[in-house]
Amino acid sequence: MAIRKLGPAGSEITLPRIAIALPVAVRKKVETPEMSDGSLMAAFFKGHKAWEITFRKLTKVQLDDLIYLRSLNQVLRWQNPDESYAWYDVAITDFNYNTLDSNSPTEYYFASMSLEEIG
Repeated sequence: MAIRKLGPAGSEITLPRIAIALPVAVRKKVETPEMSDGSLMAAFFKGHKAWEITFRKLTKVQLDDLIYLRSLNQVLRWQNPDESYAWYDVAITDFNYNTLDSNSPTEYYFASMSLEEIG
């Protein structure tokens, strides 16, 4: 099992086990401004990576760690050994969570987050 880490530089935490394989999306930014004569010009910018992560059966402590990371509102470092041991500068762009409906005496949670490479 790969150990994925996310957090501020020097304070990264080990993330809980993810629910499914992590697809990596590579997004390219393209702007098409309209010129004064009505024609369109295309401007291409460096592509960046994005990850959609899903967690199932999180404990309250694990969920609180994810909520904490989301609350930082800063660039974080991300490492996903399934892809590479490289560190990426990322931002959490989307975060959702909910309780899992279970008959267990322990309450568990579901969470998902989106990470986008910065720079």
